[in-house]
Order: sequence, then C-alpha cells, then structure tokens
Amino acid sequence: MRKIYPKAQERLTYIESFPEGQKALDKCTSTVESRYQYAKAMYLFCKEFVRKTPTEIVNEYIADIKVNQYEGFDKWESLFEDYSIFLKKRFKSGTAAYYFAAGKALINANVPHSLRLQAKTPESYSTPTEVIPIEDLKKVYSMANVRERAFISVLKDSGMSSDDALRLTIKDLEGFTKGERWLHIRTVRQKEHVDYETFMGPNAVDDLTAFINLRRRKGENITDDSPVFGTTQKPFRRLETQSLKIIFWNLTQKTGITISTHRLRKFFETYMALVVRHPIILKYWMGHKIRKGRDVEARYIIPPTPEQLELYKEAYKNIDLIGTTVEERVKAIEELTKSLTPEQKQKMQKYGIRWTKRAKRETNGGDCGERFEQIAESQLLGYLKAGWTIAHKLSNGEVIVKR
Repeated sequence: MRKIYPKAQERLTYIESFPEGQKALDKCTSTVESRYQYAKAMYLFCKEFVRKTPTEIVNEYIADIKVNQYEGFDKWESLFEDYSIFLKKRFKSGTAAYYFAAGKALINANVPHSLRLQAKTPESYSTPTEVIPIEDLKKVYSMANVRERAFISVLKDSGMSSDDALRLTIKDLEGFTKGERWLHIRTVRQKEHVDYETFMGPNAVDDLTAFINLRRRKGENITDDSPVFGTTQKPFRRLETQSLKIIFWNLTQKTGITISTHRLRKFFETYMALVVRHPIILKYWMGHKIRKGRDVEARYIIPPTPEQLELYKEAYKNIDLIGTTVEERVKAIEELTKSLTPEQKQKMQKYGIRWTKRAKRETNGGDCGERFEQIAESQLLGYLKAGWTIAHKLSNGEVIVKR
C-alpha cells in the first residue's frame, strides 16, 4: 500500500462519515487502495459537482423516483450527462469513466435493484503514447541531474513499467555488485501476474553507480535490499509512484521536452524492435502477457537467458544514449551541448551542476594552482559546462577533472 497523504485520508473520512457513503464503499471496493480511490471520486461528485452530502444526494434521488419514476430517472440521467461533460473537461477518458462510475455507485448502492440509475457510463479509451525520438531523449539526458539520469537509464534500458521498476532492489540486478556491465533481471509484472526477464546495459550501470555513490555520500547505508529507486534525503526510503511522476514532470519543465515513465517504456519497445524482430521475445522482455492460445509457441520461442542477452547486446546500440567508454561519452556530451537550443542552454546554466555532489578534492602539489576533483562519468556534463576539463580516467570508471 502506498503512503496515505492527509488529503486522501480527509476525503475517505468525509465519505465514511455518512451511512450512504460507508455502504457504497463497502459494496464497491475490495482493497484499501480502491477504497481510497473510490472515496476520492465520490468526494469530487458530492463536494464539487452536486455540492450536497452523500445523504442529501441519495435522499433526493429516492424522493424524486417515488414521486414519478419517469421524470425522476430523466432528471438524474440528465444530471449525470452533465457530470460526464464536467469530467471529460478535467480528466482523460479512463479516469473520467472511473469517476463517473463512482458517483453512480453512491446512488445505486443505497437503493433497491429495481430503482437503480441506468445512466450510461462514458466509454473509456486510451490514446496511444507517442515514442520519444532518440535525439530528444539525448537532449533530456544531457540536461538531467545524477538522479534523473539513473531513472531514465534504468527505465529505457529495461523497458520495465514504473510500478515494476519501483519494486527493484539492488540484489534484483544480477551482476551489478560484481561490477558487470550487462545485468540480468528476473521479476514479475504485478499488473498481469507474469514472470519475465529483462536486461540493463552500460548506460544504466554507469548512471546507477553514480546515483548510489551520491546516496552513500548523503549518508545512506546501501545494502542488497536497498531500493534501486530511492530517495536522497533522510529518512532514506523507497521512492513512491507519485514522487517519480513529479520528478519526470519537473524534468519536462526543465527541458521543454515531454518525458514520462511510459514514454521511456515505449522508447524501449520501439527501438529494440528494429533488431529484435520476433514480437514474442520483445513482449516477454516487457512483461506483457502472451495472448491466450500462444503459450506453447512462447515456450518454444523464448531462448535460454545467455542467448537472450546476446540478442539484447546486439539491439542495445539502438537505445544507447551516450556510448560505453569515457571517450565516447565526452564526444557525445560535446555534440549534445552543441545541439541544445539557446533556451535549453540557459536552463543548463541554471540547473547544470545544481545537483552534483562534489567528491574528493585533490591538488597537483600546488603547481599552477589548478583544482582537481574526482567525479562519476554521469557528472561530466555539468562540470564541462562549468568550465572543467578531463585530466585522467580512473580504472573504477570515475574521472578526474581539473580547472
């Protein structure tokens, strides 16, 4: 269960304070999470649209139907048609349909079956998510801080949904603590109850290493059970879904390019498909449920893990944002910097090294008064933008820069 914020608790308490609201929640929800969500939807219906309490709404409905069923049903169906328009102006179709159903459930849970309102719930449809072009993603990546880059790389390298990725711990990344450059992940997609495998490449390894080092410097004790998506402030804890959405929303504001967890998943699917031709394998890597009736085919097509990894490595060039060596990364950073718009460059000056945590400071014995710092590769862009240059590459993958 996610953390419950005071506002969510306030809505639930309000709805449960009325017998009609309590009864509707008891009848229509089976989990704590759905109870909070339904309470939120009913709260909107009562407080913002009808502007009456649950008791007043149900009593008025019953009174109208008793006086004249035809006129009563017409009145309330018309009211819900207006509510549908109200919701569509504020929410996406799926959310609007959910809120509509909750409002109608408040009434129908409190009246006999023969008196239930038959207002038609608006159809729910999904708008396909547009894939983010790789050049746009590179620009976003070039303007991201250490934490944002780690999240971008993990999601675009693995193709995992945000919910699945948020559950990851360090021990789930097979090979990471051994310093391997290609990681294997075996997990479960909770949404569809599917066991699946996927992988991560050098981008994710480098950026995640830098992020974990940052968390260590902040005072966190990193263990095998530590979350991959963690906070950087005490008390250290696993990041929540809403917090991750806010991080990507802020990144969108900073870069001017729409970036989201779902767009990164779509990016993985689209660019990997240029090499991974068989759809069953790609669906398997993303945790999609294989269509009923094709389970036997799937078992025969999915190769052993080592062969999957080789296929993943072959396709990785299509999702590699910045190269796998320091030299490649520096060259890519220079090219990305040149491609930024004046507005993006201005934002880079504002945000470029805002989140960088300086590591150990060294000098060269006082010669020329130069300053040296040891940093992670993912911090290079911020330092180069601030006028630093590369002095030396270390065997641990970090870099000495000087100014």
